[in-house]
Amino acid sequence: MSRQNQFDRILGTLHEAALGEVRWAVPASLINEAVRTNGNNLGILHGKLPPDVEVSFARSCYGSRRRRDYEVRYLTHFFHRDEAVPRVMSLPDGQLTPIGQLYTEAERKTSPVYNGSLKIRKGFYVRLDGVGGSSIVWCIAESTEPGGDWHSTQTRMIERLLPHLRQFVRVRAILADAGALDSSLAEVLESDRLGVIQLDHRAGIVAANDRALGLLKRGGGLSDRGGFLNAAMRTDDAALQRLLARALPPYGARASAGSMTVGRPAAPTRLVVHVTPVPKREREFRARRVAALVLIVDPEGRPRLDAGLVAEVLNLTPAESRLATLVAAGRTVRDIAAMTGRSEGTVRWHLKKIFRKLGISRQSDLVRRVLSLEGLSRADRRRRAPTA
Repeated sequence: MSRQNQFDRILGTLHEAALGEVRWAVPASLINEAVRTNGNNLGILHGKLPPDVEVSFARSCYGSRRRRDYEVRYLTHFFHRDEAVPRVMSLPDGQLTPIGQLYTEAERKTSPVYNGSLKIRKGFYVRLDGVGGSSIVWCIAESTEPGGDWHSTQTRMIERLLPHLRQFVRVRAILADAGALDSSLAEVLESDRLGVIQLDHRAGIVAANDRALGLLKRGGGLSDRGGFLNAAMRTDDAALQRLLARALPPYGARASAGSMTVGRPAAPTRLVVHVTPVPKREREFRARRVAALVLIVDPEGRPRLDAGLVAEVLNLTPAESRLATLVAAGRTVRDIAAMTGRSEGTVRWHLKKIFRKLGISRQSDLVRRVLSLEGLSRADRRRRAPTA
């Protein structure tokens, strides 16, 4: 199989994984084969320096198998002792860095991580800017070439994959925020926290949910012109049509996902638009009407949450409930620190205190808990409360 065919197969499975049709291990195993590496480790991290760095997603895939034992071993025994973590978090976006450069000469002799059994010493780290201040950290293990040597064809393949890996994580994060992870296309369309538009292979609008229809009818940056999606501003519309054309190319050409922002004449904030192809399995025999998914995020359309209700239902203090609602509304730790006049470390300390109180370990769990209360009034809470 040619390098281009390998690349196209990986992109196809990344699109499938973004929409939950396959697990990350599928594209990861194809990447291992194409790059000619023993394996790769993908993580989504928040924060800059230990012990404040938190992991919200971690997957290790060696050969064609997901290695949960590697994930557990590293996160349990090595992560907070890994000298490379703060250095990885400070890497420039997209810079492919040999792992050995992230350890001092003394550490290369004594570090339990560098000298561990995961076969990463001659591999690479790369950090990408993620969603909401997070970092996407990708570790590529050692080369399977003789002597473990790396060749330019291998590193070029890794670099070509980086924007597509970022897009995969971005779409998964958007769906997670909307509570639509691993949902079918029909279920994604029912999301009330995310604008969703389904397009056919000609870029015609097949269906849209209520939130997207509201944006289209108001003419707030996007509109439906004769059954096709357009942006209000000319430069934005040209960019949008190019993005749609890449996601919906002629039959046989490679489709690619992408994102952009769209201006609104009467609003200071821009809409965020993500376009991702819907995998076309067995298209020759059974064409799928939905060919691409458009996900629209309105920064001004975040849910309005009642901090008092959050405090009452989750048994939090007023200060803790305000922090929880800010996190659920998409505010980063940096944003919250600036708004409240506290240091980022203090905000993280209070977040960990909330985690302990609720018996959770991740920020995404807190967001789900808080957003589950959306639409529930205090009167509803009183009516649902058991009587003595």
